[in-house]
Amino acid sequence: MDINSLKDKNLEIAKLIGIDNYILLVRNYGGGYIYIPTFSSLMREANAAEIKRQYNGDNAAELGKKYGYSARTIVRIVTKKPER
Repeated sequence: MDINSLKDKNLEIAKLIGIDNYILLVRNYGGGYIYIPTFSSLMREANAAEIKRQYNGDNAAELGKKYGYSARTIVRIVTKKPER
C-alpha cells in the first residue's frame, strides 16, 4: 500500500505511526469506533498511579508541587476508591 493514497486524517495517522502500524490498526479496528484519550487525560491517570505510590501520608504539598496539583487534590487522588 502506498501511504500517499490515503487522505486527510488517515494520511496524518499513517505518517504519525507508520504505514505498517496503520495497516495493523485498520485490520484490528477498521470500521469500528475507538476512543483515544487526550494526552492530559492519559498523563492524569499515569500521574495518579505514581502519586499513590509515592504518597506517605505527610507529603501531599510536596507531591502537589511536583505534579502541579493542590495538596487537597493529592489527598483526593490517594483516597479515591478504585472503580470496579
